[in-house]
Amino acid sequence: MSATQLATPPPSVLRMAEGGIHFDGVRAVDGVTLEVRSGEVLGLIGPNGSGKTSTLNLLSGMLRATSGSIHLDDHDLTRLSMRRRTRFGVVRTFQSGRVFGRLTIAENVEAAALGGGLRRREARQLTADILAELGLEDVAHQQADALTAGRIRITAIARALASRPRFLLLDEPAAGQNESEAIALITAIREFAQRRGCGVLLVEHDMSVVMGTCDRLHVLDSGRTVTEGEPALVRRDPKVIEIYFGKRHDHDAER
Repeated sequence: MSATQLATPPPSVLRMAEGGIHFDGVRAVDGVTLEVRSGEVLGLIGPNGSGKTSTLNLLSGMLRATSGSIHLDDHDLTRLSMRRRTRFGVVRTFQSGRVFGRLTIAENVEAAALGGGLRRREARQLTADILAELGLEDVAHQQADALTAGRIRITAIARALASRPRFLLLDEPAAGQNESEAIALITAIREFAQRRGCGVLLVEHDMSVVMGTCDRLHVLDSGRTVTEGEPALVRRDPKVIEIYFGKRHDHDAER
């Protein structure tokens, strides 16, 4: 049985309604409502300090919401820990990448697949598919702690995919890569996720990358939703132009 033939879960929605998190009176996330659907890539964008990572932390359970609710379909995740949410298939990656340094890349990914309940033969097939799609075949048998930071980050994403998540929360997965490398990586993640019916929430600062890879965009500023919709529509929104391309951020509006 190949990885692409493994059972695909039914369509689902991960939704945060009026979510908020406050730190010493500062509203890092303030009444944000968003949803991620199976098989899509939702880009979460905004300037530095807009609440993107805090939103990711709320959805993953790394932070407990001060207000609002989080549901996966009919399941209330609002008060569940990060570990318990992973059992529902909500998996988060980190910018630094988290891997077992003394294991090879292939062993790292296979361990995640086995931990997700696959038998060894299925786990090895899934591992081979993921390594091929993410461009890790040439380093598959290298020890993880001998790799560059960029390859470690991609290995962490491969491990997350091997756990067969229903929703994958990515925090700047292509950081440090050029635009073409970033688009290639996120496109590979997108294609894999679509075949598996996995929804992806992508935090990314590079507008060229999100415009080229995301189905929808959700824009934050100062912890609040500015707008959401298809990339072409969001790009033309006057509020988004002001945030990203106006004088506030010293960019040309036509760029």
